[in-house]
Amino acid sequence: MSTRSSSLLYSPRPIGDSQAVINRPTAPTGNPSLLEQMKSPYRADQQVKYLHLQAEVESLLQQLEILKKQRLASDFTQSYNQGQ
Repeated sequence: MSTRSSSLLYSPRPIGDSQAVINRPTAPTGNPSLLEQMKSPYRADQQVKYLHLQAEVESLLQQLEILKKQRLASDFTQSYNQGQ
């Protein structure tokens, strides 16, 4: 499966944005590791893989929609031409 199409449609957030969430002061609970786990349920490498897969799915769905529209347009054109 090619990831080329998804790289054209998807631009991930810079890692610095996610680091800002982790570096926030902790809540009064005093358990910073618990809060970090709640904010970031996945390790960074897993999060990157997930985001890439999500982008690939979105890209494939867009391609599918384009193919459906092309097929409908083609069917319409063929039925119109047969009617004449």
